[in-house]
Amino acid sequence: MKKNIFFDAFDNDIRNIIFDLGGVIINVDYHKTENAFKNLGISEFDKIFSQVRQSKIVDRLEVGDITPEKFRESLRQMCGTSLTDEIIDNAWNAMILNFPDNRIATLEKLRQKYKIFLLSNTNKIHIDYCMSNINFEKIKSKFDKVYLSHEIHLRKPNTEIYEFVLHDARLQASQTLFIDDTLKNVEGAQLAGLNAYHLTTGETIEDIFTENGL
Repeated sequence: MKKNIFFDAFDNDIRNIIFDLGGVIINVDYHKTENAFKNLGISEFDKIFSQVRQSKIVDRLEVGDITPEKFRESLRQMCGTSLTDEIIDNAWNAMILNFPDNRIATLEKLRQKYKIFLLSNTNKIHIDYCMSNINFEKIKSKFDKVYLSHEIHLRKPNTEIYEFVLHDARLQASQTLFIDDTLKNVEGAQLAGLNAYHLTTGETIEDIFTENGL
């Protein structure tokens, strides 16, 4: 991978880095959840959830406005199904893949130079599942602070969530880099005054930080 000229402009000014979780720190595949529900007979599940277009019920789950119990019941009603909580959770969590050891090593190296934070649009069902993996605890321990949408009742790409993190962590936007694999979240961060980088398909944080000497 070539040295990314994006980093040259502010390398000396960055003091803090805010990372997204899914697709940046842990590996995810949103299609696996779609396919899992389709295999359960919900043929149009992609109309309920996708990475770029979510139904209101998912939005409400991600900001902690409804409980996992209410989410499951609403899903059953919307899909006309009687699936058990366990079956729904297993399909919902299918998108979560692995927690790479080399990602943990990269975070450990970065925290020697920067203050690092985690900011994720997520929900209690996913986090409870992640907590069952020992590597997730290792990942969380590397961050100065972890911000989860369902706990702080805000979600990306609304500028309020970035402003909340900046204020809570006492960070200056001009000295802070935000990294996300979803473009609209990157654009939201830029509107809040942060430096922001869109991690595209095929890129990893190991690539960009190793190659650019950060």
